[in-house]
Amino acid sequence: MDVFSHWLWGVLVTRKDVNWKVSGPMSVLPDLLAFIPSFLYSFAYGLERTSVDDTTLTSDFPAIAWDIYQYSHSAVAVTVAFLLSWWLFHRYRDTRLETQFAPEHRANPLKLAFLLWLPWYVHILLDIPTHTLQFFPTPVFHPLSDAMFDGVRWSTPIVWFSNIGALAFLWFYVLRKDRLQALQQA
Repeated sequence: MDVFSHWLWGVLVTRKDVNWKVSGPMSVLPDLLAFIPSFLYSFAYGLERTSVDDTTLTSDFPAIAWDIYQYSHSAVAVTVAFLLSWWLFHRYRDTRLETQFAPEHRANPLKLAFLLWLPWYVHILLDIPTHTLQFFPTPVFHPLSDAMFDGVRWSTPIVWFSNIGALAFLWFYVLRKDRLQALQQA
C-alpha cells in the first residue's frame, strides 16, 4: 500500500486518542525504515534507482531493504516493541510523549503502548493482502516463521480504488459525525 494511505489509516484508527503527529509517522515507519536505508545505499554506491511497476521484484532492490523489511513488517517484532513501550510507560511517568495522547489514557501504560503501536499493526494488516510473494510479501511472523500470504498488489485498480473509496467514505463519515456533535454541543 502507498505511504499516504498508510498515514491516513493510521491517523484514522487512533483519532481522538493519539495526536496525528505521532500516529501518522508510526503508520509509515515500517516502510520508511526499510526503504530509506535502501535508497541511501543505492545513492552511496551509484546504483540506479529501482522503478516500481507490475514486474518489479523484491530482489530488484538492494538486499538491505528486504533485511529490514522482514523486521519492520513482523508482528512479532512489533509486539516486542509494544511490550518494551508498555514497560517504559509504566517505569517513566509523565513523559513528553504521553502528552500526545488523550488525557483519559495517560494513566494507563498498557493503553498508551497499545495506541502507540496500533498504527504500525494496522500497516502490517493492510500489507498482508496487498503484497504478492514476488514483491515484498509481508513476513508477519518473522523470525519465528517464514509463512507469508500471496496477496494482490495494492496498485491493482480494484485494490487501489477500493482503498481510496474506503478511506474517503470513513473520513467523510467521522468528520461529518464530529461536525454534527460540535453543532449539537453549541
